[in-house]
Amino acid sequence: MESNTFFNHDTDEEIIHVKRTQELDVWISHLSYVTDESDWLAKIASNKLNDKALRDRLLEESEQNATILNELYNYRTSIVKYNECDDLECDVYYINLHDTYCSRYRKHLETYRKIKSDVYMKILMS
Repeated sequence: MESNTFFNHDTDEEIIHVKRTQELDVWISHLSYVTDESDWLAKIASNKLNDKALRDRLLEESEQNATILNELYNYRTSIVKYNECDDLECDVYYINLHDTYCSRYRKHLETYRKIKSDVYMKILMS
């Protein structure tokens, strides 16, 4: 991730926009990796652990991951409209929208990590 230097002449809105975009890029990067990882774990659950139910949970979570990732990509393209805000109501809308995506991202990762832990526990128990 690239680091940005801010200057005294940068507005609060410009700084917030850059920071939110950087944060969004981190989320997208994480979920892109989860796509690959969940596929690998599903294969382990199926082929090594012979646990089809666990595999199916991973595949369902992978589908959910793809959905959220797609939403984040769409949000990424729409976030430029934040620069067009000229009133507080518009600013608040984009702040709330970002917080909504953040919550979804965190909740999804929490669910995924629980399933991932189940895979690791099965591996350790076998």
